[in-house]
Amino acid sequence: MKTTVVETAQWARELQVEVSAERIESELSTAYRRYQKRIEIPGFRKGHAPLNLIRTRYGETIRGEVISDLLPTFVQEAAREAGLVPASPPRIAKLEHEPGQTLTFTAQVDIWPEVTVDSFDGLEVTRAVHEVGDDEIDGRIKSLQERHAAESVVERPLAPGDILIADLQRIDEGGSEIIGERFEERRFLIGEADAPSPEFESALVGISAGESRDVGFTYRSDLPNERLAGTSDRFRVLAREVRQRTLPVLDDDFAKDVSAQFTTFEELRQHVATTLRQQWEYMAEQRLRSQLVDKLIERYPFEVPEGIVNHFLRSMHEEEQQRRGRRGERVEAEHDHEPSDEERQSAEHQLRRHLLIDAVRKQAGIEVTDEEFEALLVRRAEEAGVSAETVKRSGRADSWRREMTEERVFALLLERAQVSEEKV
Repeated sequence: MKTTVVETAQWARELQVEVSAERIESELSTAYRRYQKRIEIPGFRKGHAPLNLIRTRYGETIRGEVISDLLPTFVQEAAREAGLVPASPPRIAKLEHEPGQTLTFTAQVDIWPEVTVDSFDGLEVTRAVHEVGDDEIDGRIKSLQERHAAESVVERPLAPGDILIADLQRIDEGGSEIIGERFEERRFLIGEADAPSPEFESALVGISAGESRDVGFTYRSDLPNERLAGTSDRFRVLAREVRQRTLPVLDDDFAKDVSAQFTTFEELRQHVATTLRQQWEYMAEQRLRSQLVDKLIERYPFEVPEGIVNHFLRSMHEEEQQRRGRRGERVEAEHDHEPSDEERQSAEHQLRRHLLIDAVRKQAGIEVTDEEFEALLVRRAEEAGVSAETVKRSGRADSWRREMTEERVFALLLERAQVSEEKV
């Protein structure tokens, strides 16, 4: 094999590859014999048809299949020979081959940008400092209290704080039902702070079981679902049940109902306070890491090749579709998905983050030894109650090593950073 490398862009290369006729013919001969064993041709016993006859009848098809199967191997060999590590699947072009001749093709290859971090001292970041107060603890306990509320069906009109079980039928402005837009036994907690449309809930106050109302309303403009935010809709609502909620008394029995680990209400309260502090500490840590990465990107700006971004986006889309498929949800074909500008910007940011963190690791000489990683796996195995071998075979092992390395990188960045505090 002969390979010529042409630099087509800063982080793009074109591999011009020639594969000798002798190698192609050797591969074809092996394929002909393989086909000979399984092809049945009238007048010959299975596996005994002459090779010349197989070449005459099926040669073109076999040659196409052999070349198609071998191309990934040829590309890998050519990249290795050129000392390149492709960052995304190569794109094959200008494939030419005639029987008995040299095979030639070109492969467009994106390579990882060579990012060098000379210094990472003095990155200016702000640590969020938060003191968990009684109001915050009381609010979390209030949420627990509401989740453990008892419900009972009542024969009275719906009031704020009640649960409504209702059937919904979407209607047009004239009041006609829209076919295929019926939703049965939907549950609504009337007066919820984050209700998609307070206007919708207010319009239902006073409805009784068996009663129907046509309700026009507008969704909140700050709704996370941007497709619905600020839009208007109309439904015919048939009330099935009105349920009254009764909140439990906040005492030792309530604490026991929340979890068997608590014997008193004070234990529950202390646990809630500790959990809130840990959550704030985690958020502060993640915010610091995000700032450190942003500051590195500002200090060492570079462009990420479009091919690498596109490959990353395709991989993320495929993983999301696989997750949706496992949940039994509708799966979207790859060609039906066009990444948004926001998705593309997020992909570029994640790739810059990966490359810069790795550059810091190399510059600082940070490594996780096999012994340290083995110790981590043993700890994870003990926590999960399984063997270390089981943990090693899990799909998480590689990500744990990467996380362990990143922990050390961020610890070093933070040690060298200029950190100020901000109360939130």
